[in-house]
Amino acid sequence: MSTEIYYFSGTGNSLHVARELQRRIPETSLVPIVSLLGRESVQTHAETVGFVFPQYATTVPKVVAEVLKKLDLASAGYLFAIATRGGTVCRAFADVDELLNKRGRRLDSYFVLTMPSGSEPLVETFSEYITEERIAGLESEMLARLDAIQDVIIAQEVNREEDLSGLDVPPPDIIKPIMPFIKILEPILLPLGKLVESSFDFYFDAKCTGCGLCERVCLAQKIKMADGRPVWQKEIKCLGCFACLNYCPEQSIQVASTWYLKSRTAENGRYHNPQITANDIAAQKRWGE
Repeated sequence: MSTEIYYFSGTGNSLHVARELQRRIPETSLVPIVSLLGRESVQTHAETVGFVFPQYATTVPKVVAEVLKKLDLASAGYLFAIATRGGTVCRAFADVDELLNKRGRRLDSYFVLTMPSGSEPLVETFSEYITEERIAGLESEMLARLDAIQDVIIAQEVNREEDLSGLDVPPPDIIKPIMPFIKILEPILLPLGKLVESSFDFYFDAKCTGCGLCERVCLAQKIKMADGRPVWQKEIKCLGCFACLNYCPEQSIQVASTWYLKSRTAENGRYHNPQITANDIAAQKRWGE
């Protein structure tokens, strides 16, 4: 039984998961979602079709939603999705189902995997969440979960259990008293989170060597080198994948603070999946050439 996995990955977590599934499930091919952006329609050919992506603002990235709208799923009898998350609650699958329902389809199974977050360099908790011990622990848990997930997919079973458990570490004490109010405001906060997804203000500091790696890994093709330095082209929308931030070998790329976000990139380290290289990320743009 043939399987196609459509994936989107900037920090490497989702690509790592997709590769692990490919290794476990016979006759599986991987299709990078960014390689399909210029197409008017996309025809699937497999009997089982899956989607692997990082959740953004608790839901599905806009780039994934855009390609989902183009997919002709006539060949697929079984649909599944896996969302990788840094620790927030996951509501991505309801959005995926909403897109699929317009064509009379829905996900047969879906799963959430907690992994180190590529957006963690922006926040104060970086040193708590990005440690060798935690990375190794989450990797072990992820692989164990995939052993069970592969059985569900191969057997074409239904698995639609919501995972809204949220952080694997309790929220700070200062946040706990206002958690009920945050939940009430979620209908307002979630759309705002989607707006933020493509509006980060990147810049480079004095550590930049002009190596051009940021241009190579930029999945939106927004970055162009000019006079040996990166330029983020205003007319091209960012995909919010943070590949440029996390793969820069000098940690030169920073995110500017705004009224709604105090960025800590200048003082924090970086994270990308240790098993996924910059070339692996960049190759998503060249698939099918």
